[in-house]
Amino acid sequence: MNRMRGMFRVYRCNHCRNIGYSHVETEDEASRCSLCQGIILHEAGTLYAVTVQEAQSCVRELVIESQISKVKQGGNGRGIGIKRRVFNIIESLIDMNRGRAVSIENVMRECSEAGIDLGRAMKFMDTLESEGAICNNGVAVSLTKEAWTDV
Repeated sequence: MNRMRGMFRVYRCNHCRNIGYSHVETEDEASRCSLCQGIILHEAGTLYAVTVQEAQSCVRELVIESQISKVKQGGNGRGIGIKRRVFNIIESLIDMNRGRAVSIENVMRECSEAGIDLGRAMKFMDTLESEGAICNNGVAVSLTKEAWTDV
């Protein structure tokens, strides 16, 4: 399906497991996850849709398949924990900032938009700092060298 006009890539993000769709001109064009801003590339089996309605329908089907698969595997369906979501948000913001530290204000804004209570987000940022995954100087947050190699 190598079209030269716009289409919609339906994806499951490798970073945060979000299921969504994004507009691309060609299969080779990279796009971003709507939740964590992780880079989405064309992979074997990637779905493409011509219209928004078709893309939305594909997303619904993927979500349903995902839920059925979790039930069959005995999963509880809760998804990733808040600590991991906060870390993913920090990691994504730093990626978008070309590896440079990001302000705590930006992290909190993203956490709020992701539906994470700000008090809990701060608690988990403190936990991540005590575990050595992030460095927090009170103004900006960065990943430690260990976090870059562990993740």
